[in-house]
Amino acid sequence: MTKKFVLILSLGIGLTGLMGCSTHSVLPDKEDIKTSREKPDDDCEALGKVTGNSISTKATPEQVLEDMKQEAANKGANYVMVEQYSPTGTSVTGLAYKCP
Repeated sequence: MTKKFVLILSLGIGLTGLMGCSTHSVLPDKEDIKTSREKPDDDCEALGKVTGNSISTKATPEQVLEDMKQEAANKGANYVMVEQYSPTGTSVTGLAYKCP
């Protein structure tokens, strides 16, 4: 009985240790990124230019905006100031920021 208890306890501790090693992204999801044409607060850190593109001529502004938000999320941003859309609507540019 003691060996069985030790085996079960060891297995439980081992599995708990493995769960602690699972990865968790510290980057924001693109759904959590706020977009605006307004400049963010002064305490926000500029992370650089981001773009959203689509090769489809039927792309919507929402689709290219989602692409830009994904690039911003990959940089760790949580705010994007939209600068301009292309005349065809197949690309958008903006500035990524990390705000508190």
